[in-house]
Amino acid sequence: MHFVTGGGSGATKVALELACGHLRTGNYAPLLVLRRKRAPLPAAMQAQIAATGLRTAWVDNWPKWTTRRQLAALIADFQPQIFAAHGNSEHLWGRQAAFAAEVPVVLHIEQNCERYPCWRRWSARRLAARTTATVCVSQGVADHVRQLGLAGPRLTIIHNGVSTARYSAGALPFATRSQDIIMVARFARQKDQATLIRATHRLVQQGWTGQLLLGGDGRATHRRRCEKLTLSLGLTSRVQFLGRVTDAAPLYHRCRAAVLSTHYEGLPLVLIDGMAAGCAAIGSAVSGVTDIIEPGRNGWSFPPSDDAALAQILTEVLAGGPAVEAIVARGQTDAPARFSLGQMLNRYESLFAELLG
Repeated sequence: MHFVTGGGSGATKVALELACGHLRTGNYAPLLVLRRKRAPLPAAMQAQIAATGLRTAWVDNWPKWTTRRQLAALIADFQPQIFAAHGNSEHLWGRQAAFAAEVPVVLHIEQNCERYPCWRRWSARRLAARTTATVCVSQGVADHVRQLGLAGPRLTIIHNGVSTARYSAGALPFATRSQDIIMVARFARQKDQATLIRATHRLVQQGWTGQLLLGGDGRATHRRRCEKLTLSLGLTSRVQFLGRVTDAAPLYHRCRAAVLSTHYEGLPLVLIDGMAAGCAAIGSAVSGVTDIIEPGRNGWSFPPSDDAALAQILTEVLAGGPAVEAIVARGQTDAPARFSLGQMLNRYESLFAELLG
C-alpha cells in the first residue's frame, strides 16, 4: 500500500509510478491511497490510473482522526504486507495507522528537506524507532533527516526516476536551438524565480535577445511578486508566465538552458527532464541539486540567490560551442543512466523483498 497526497506533487508522481510499476512486474499487488486536497489530481495522473487499471482509494484530509480511521479501514480490508508512506505530512498519519494495524513492514519515504514545526518533529522522532526503513531521495535529504533525528533503524537512498524517453524523443541539436531559457517550478519562496529574473535582466543589458519561460502554478502571491519584478525591470516582453505546464517536452526542446534557482530540494526531477531533453542543466548548489549536477561534467551550478553568477553561466551556455555541447551531451546521457523509472522500481522492489525476507 502506497499512501501519498492527492495534490499532484512530486511525491504523488513517484508513488503512482511505483504502484504502476508493480503492476508491470507482477511482483507486488499495489493499492494507491491518496489524501484529498483542494486541487484535483492532475488529468495526466488520472489518465495513467485509468489506463493501467491501478486500484486506488481516497481518504479525507481533515480532521486527522478521520484520516487515520479511514486508513485503518483500508488496511483492514487490503491486509498489506508493506505500507509505504510518502512525503510530509502523510508519513506521520500513515505510519500511525499502519503501526496500529501491525503492518509487518512500514516505510517512511522522505521526498524533501522539509521544514518541520516542533510538534511534527516530535511526532516523527517517536515514529522513527518503530519504522522498518527510511528511504530518502537524495544524499542531501538523508543528511537532513539524520540531523533532525527522524531516521529509522535503517536508512537508504533511492533516487526518484523519470520517463526520460518522453523528453529525449524529438530533441533538437543544441546548436540549432533558440537563445531561450526555461524554468518549470511552482511559484514559491523556495524556488526563487526572482533570482533568475534578475539574471535575465543582466543578460538583456548585455544584448541577449531570447525569451525566459516560467512554467508552474503555486502561490499566487509569489507569482504576483515575480510579475511586479518583471515589470519594474522592463522585461514584460521578454518573460512569459506559462502557468501549469502539462507537456514540457516541446518547451525544453526549443530552449538552450533549463534553470532551477532554488534554495533547497529533495531531488528536482525538472532538472533531469531538462537534461534528457538536451538542455544545459543549471541549478543552484544546494541539497538535492548536487545529487544530479556535477559542475563542469554534466551541468553547471551557482551559489543560491547569486543572480550575477547565474548570468555569467548563462552567458557562457547560451553562446554554445564544443565545450558547452560536450557537457550537455553528458547530461543527456546521465539522465537515463542514473535516473530512470526502471532503476527506481528495481531498487524499491529489491528493498521490499529484503525487508519481507
